[in-house]
Amino acid sequence: MLFRTPFPKSAWLSLVLLFALTTYGWAQLDYRYTQFYQNPLPVNPAFSGIEDFVDVKVGYRTQWAGFDNSPTAMFASGNLAFKISGNNKYKHRGVRLFEAEAYNSIENDDDFGYRKSKRHGLGVYVMQNSDGGFENTGAFINYAYHINLTNQLVWSVGAGVGYELNRFNLNGISVLNPDLDATYQAYLRNDSQKSSANVNLGTVIYHKQFYLGYSVLNATKIIIPGNNDSFNNLVNPLTHNIQFGFHYRKWRYGYLVSPYLMINMRKNQPVEVIGALRVRYHDKVWGGIQYTLLGAVGVSAGFYLTPNIGLNYGYEFPTSKISRVSTGTHELILSFKLKNRNFSRAYLY
Repeated sequence: MLFRTPFPKSAWLSLVLLFALTTYGWAQLDYRYTQFYQNPLPVNPAFSGIEDFVDVKVGYRTQWAGFDNSPTAMFASGNLAFKISGNNKYKHRGVRLFEAEAYNSIENDDDFGYRKSKRHGLGVYVMQNSDGGFENTGAFINYAYHINLTNQLVWSVGAGVGYELNRFNLNGISVLNPDLDATYQAYLRNDSQKSSANVNLGTVIYHKQFYLGYSVLNATKIIIPGNNDSFNNLVNPLTHNIQFGFHYRKWRYGYLVSPYLMINMRKNQPVEVIGALRVRYHDKVWGGIQYTLLGAVGVSAGFYLTPNIGLNYGYEFPTSKISRVSTGTHELILSFKLKNRNFSRAYLY
């Protein structure tokens, strides 16, 4: 099935490949953002409640600019933690109780203010993707349980459950030979809509200086199919995801260096490796670079509009042959720190 577009003939092969990849993988929500550390809830539910404030994000992404009907994505997410108790048996016992200022400074250490107690993490997010005639909308709720292993080492286990609606809208879509295109005719004759209930699982071990996470996305799926067998057979692939991050702090000089790594593994698909390096200065401005193996190169930058509102921009340029007809991907994310009573620094971003 080929769409009519104003591209030169040299772009047709890329367009065909683009549509083939979209058809194969469209049945799952695209959680890959240039600044993936800004929206970790779809990657691993165990990240829910990892920050020391109510963490709210709103984002928009337009991919492969230069194509008609190119992919776009929008999301909104929020997560927070509920303490189980205010006691912390790992508090520094070497600090004398009459030294209240030193004692409280340890308890309220905004470099790692999450060690205070066991707690529950709760997260919600909604995402909407569109790519040509394909539309995908989903809403998820995550739960995580965080427990201290040591004074500065925490283990979190989480699960997420959600609902996805997949649709194919033929309005504005045309093909070169509609009467001879069996796939196109199937979409014309049948209901091109299905929905599903999904379950994601994950765990994270995190420390003041690093985190290591593992998640299984689409671990369980209940599909509510439509009448189009071709569309029904597009299933969400089981995805194994590994996340790693490291924080090198030098607050004396005002900067924080954070390398990140994310690995996606799906059956019958190449392993996807995404690496990023980010530098934050005086907790006010930041910038970074990102590389997706055999995929794209990206840059990002941001700053705080107020102490608790941040603006983030990311640009990603494809390194494959599609770069001949695409000007790249643009991404904009607003971040909000709500109820940040201790003026805590963000741990992940």
